[in-house]
Amino acid sequence: MLTESEMEIIDVFRKDVFRSYTMRELMKRTGRKTYTWTFNAVKKLVKMGILKIEIKGKSNICRIDIDSRLAVLYLSLLDELEAHSRKIPHLEELVYEIPVPFFTFLVGGSYAEGKHTKKSDLDVCMLVDDTADTKKITNMLENKLMIPRLHPFVFRKSEFLEMLLNKEANYGKLLFRKHLIAFGAENYYLIIKEAMDHGFRG
Repeated sequence: MLTESEMEIIDVFRKDVFRSYTMRELMKRTGRKTYTWTFNAVKKLVKMGILKIEIKGKSNICRIDIDSRLAVLYLSLLDELEAHSRKIPHLEELVYEIPVPFFTFLVGGSYAEGKHTKKSDLDVCMLVDDTADTKKITNMLENKLMIPRLHPFVFRKSEFLEMLLNKEANYGKLLFRKHLIAFGAENYYLIIKEAMDHGFRG
């Protein structure tokens, strides 16, 4: 079991799963005052298989192990807790009304960035199984009368994966860089892992 302070280290990597940090960089980003605490916390996370360490010169370079089931579970928990803490209007209502059993519910745009105003639309994105009826889900969301106005996107898993692997800029890559995950975070990371296996590097 991890302490809240140890989870703060995982949270640093959640912002960019491709990025690596030295021990001292992690110490600064988590606001710790001692190198020893950071070193011992990272050592514990490495032993649990959540982080990996590579020695370069005199530095210990740390990165998240996206292949680790435990790492994905903690990343997913932190993502969904953050989305819940933002108190985005109608979020739980929308999640429970999605008419498919397996999906990921993401929030993008100004609400994900924390820059929304009273005039902002609520950009949401569903990632669903390839067999799902995306038109049905899209129509259901577009017909929701609510404030803020809903701006929905619905993609099948294969479509989102294709966007990540495409060399051109697209909404999928934009969403990868800035999003909140309200539901189904574990499925999201499994898609990211599959994209990484095919060469995706952000």
